[in-house]
Amino acid sequence: MSYELISGDNHIDLTYCPPELWSDAAPAKWKASVPRCEERDDGLHWIIDGQEKGMWNGVGPGFLKYQQGAFGHIDEMKEVGFEWDNRRGARPRPTTPELRVADLDRDGLDAEIVYGCLMINEMLGDNEMCTWADHVYNDWVADFARQADPNRVFPLAIVPNRDPKAAAAEVRRCAKLGLRGGDLAFKGMSLPLWHHDWDALWAAAAECNFPISFHSTGFKALRAPDTPEMEKEYLTEYRLVRSALFQLDTMEVLVSLLASGACERYPDFNFVLGESGVTWLPYVFDRLDTEYHDRARSLGFKMKPSDYFRRQGFVTYQQDQYLESIVPLIGEDNIIWGADYPHPDCLWPESQKTLDRNLSGFPPAVRRKFTRDNVARLYGLN
Repeated sequence: MSYELISGDNHIDLTYCPPELWSDAAPAKWKASVPRCEERDDGLHWIIDGQEKGMWNGVGPGFLKYQQGAFGHIDEMKEVGFEWDNRRGARPRPTTPELRVADLDRDGLDAEIVYGCLMINEMLGDNEMCTWADHVYNDWVADFARQADPNRVFPLAIVPNRDPKAAAAEVRRCAKLGLRGGDLAFKGMSLPLWHHDWDALWAAAAECNFPISFHSTGFKALRAPDTPEMEKEYLTEYRLVRSALFQLDTMEVLVSLLASGACERYPDFNFVLGESGVTWLPYVFDRLDTEYHDRARSLGFKMKPSDYFRRQGFVTYQQDQYLESIVPLIGEDNIIWGADYPHPDCLWPESQKTLDRNLSGFPPAVRRKFTRDNVARLYGLN
């Protein structure tokens, strides 16, 4: 298939998954803990590891019930036909094959890379159950892509994050299923990302040509409201702080992965900083290279840490008004655009207008790299 515009960062959030995906398949010992839906007067609610998480077919990764005025863009999406119906029998657009493809068409996208259930590995406490739940999702999403359009919808696997050997085994299994890459949740990992036990995963990823992504799930080192009363009074301020700093959590990923020497030992391993933005990277590159030279040359890298990113790393972004002046410091071959469908801050269904506005200063060949060539090369989309 010939591609012109590819989103390198779209989503299937857990809220949109089939309500009995895990609970129907779970062994008896896990029935009460795996993600399951409970029917209440206002619709289906997700219960995970005994905790209420919010609505089935809710708004975005927060499982939110639709409320007019809470998100400006969500209201705009509703005006053009997107619905969040929480009652059993509703058809969530992101996980109904023909509706998802229709939404790609409406946004003018030829294909998409799809991140899924970003925080499930943070929500489940039992390590064995967590790996099982990842396995169930990966089987389901591989089948979903076949039903939707296997030449346009390319889901990423959820990679187990508690056991490097289990992660490596799942990468090899998912590669055989036809999945092109995976997402590894770096929060709640059993070992730090710089620990060499993760070499089992990097080796499997390199062997299978299976890029590993680390998608932002929010900067956690924030001062939250101290009381429910404070949260109610200052919700807007706190939400602004949280959303403005959201993508900076992948700074830790970038530095940890490069410091680990994974790219030195596995030159065929590729990684992606998902929905991380771009323009902060040069500062971190400079700081990391400086500190490596000053205190860590004993690691014996053959290149500066930042050069390993330019050789093996990628970053996805939605929109960035400072992109033009920063690209030479990062590399035009390492940047991938994404629409972020169907999140509250996504660009759907106006992605093309946003791209025309943000990339007007770039030559057509560079624009094609961001919006097609780089992602197609990374995931082997021919």
